[in-house]
Amino acid sequence: MSTAHSSFPYIHRVCYSDTDAAGLVYHARYLDIFERSRAEWLAQFDLSPTKLIKDFGILLPVRDLQMDFHKPAYLDDLLQIDQIIERRSRAQVSVKQTAKRKSQDGNEAEMELIVSALINIVCVDTVTLKPKALPDWLFLAK
Repeated sequence: MSTAHSSFPYIHRVCYSDTDAAGLVYHARYLDIFERSRAEWLAQFDLSPTKLIKDFGILLPVRDLQMDFHKPAYLDDLLQIDQIIERRSRAQVSVKQTAKRKSQDGNEAEMELIVSALINIVCVDTVTLKPKALPDWLFLAK
């Protein structure tokens, strides 16, 4: 269908529970952080997963994803999570999400890429669990 390039930034401070025994952000935690970012994206439109279920009869499960780890992140890092809707078809949306932080080399204006992911989300009916068309209003800018 169409390619939509809308973006939504989210800031996440790395806390102790995000890290592993080596003091680095544990790889699986990025899935949680990216999920929170998508939840905040919905919240800006006064939506939530519960509202999508109750009022519109849709679920938005992750169908598949690919993640690339570029650099480690540490306790207390401020991560900027960006998400860009790369592609949209009738019942699926592909979201590119990245985690970046201010460069460690002292150049505060420059952001360094920590993790990137391409996440494919499908829209399904809450009763039949079969693919359902994504509502256009879900992608309209505020």
